[in-house]
Amino acid sequence: MLIFRFEWKRKRKYILIWAATLAVCIFSMTPVYYDMIETAGTLPSGFTQGGFWETLDVSLTLLMEPLGMYSFLTGFFMIAGGVFGMHLGLSLHTGECTENTAEYLYTKPCGRQMIFKGKMLCALVGVCVTGISYLLASFLTMMLFRPGFPVGEFLLVVGSFVLLTLFFALLGLMVGIFHPNNRSPLLTAGLVVFVEYCITSFSRTVSIRAIGFLSPFSFFSPSEIHDAGAYSWDYMLWYLLLLFAFIILAYKKILKRDIALAV
Repeated sequence: MLIFRFEWKRKRKYILIWAATLAVCIFSMTPVYYDMIETAGTLPSGFTQGGFWETLDVSLTLLMEPLGMYSFLTGFFMIAGGVFGMHLGLSLHTGECTENTAEYLYTKPCGRQMIFKGKMLCALVGVCVTGISYLLASFLTMMLFRPGFPVGEFLLVVGSFVLLTLFFALLGLMVGIFHPNNRSPLLTAGLVVFVEYCITSFSRTVSIRAIGFLSPFSFFSPSEIHDAGAYSWDYMLWYLLLLFAFIILAYKKILKRDIALAV
């Protein structure tokens, strides 16, 4: 717990700011978009052109459902969640170099196994705090502006946000262990998430589902959640295998990694 407390003290402000910002954004933006539909009676004509909805996997029919617009907005907030998770995971290790904390950590009588567990626990807690904040803000928003929404589907949509954030947090944790000298973890996180989102958009545009296995954004389809009431089992199995691989690779690497110092 010593390592966790040390990392939590360093990251708690960052985590709480992200959690509060995402909660405020979903609470303030959701009613605006629902009001836009109700006021106009339909969506702006430009929204239906250029294959825009295919890249998001949100049909116009789904958009008119009680959770349609919320699913649409959550799809975009998942990008923000991915950047947050990836940056959090990366910075837990790159900070050893940029903030010169490596010697402090690795000279403590706790072993590298405990260092890894403490950092991973901090990442998991960060994802949980952000996810709970997003869940509560989303639930309050829907209760106020769309009462009677399907709770089961709602939880799956929120779960998509949390699971994708977790994916990038563990990916960032692994990448940070392999490359602790990264001086621009936020830029790296943004680029990785952007590329992954583009892969999913391309997969949906060309209708080749197999390409979706290369991006976690494909694992959580709003249309599939709405139609089947569940995540795709093959995508979720692949998701779990990837998480397991990230943890194992990161753990093995940290046991034999040299201490990274700032230069």
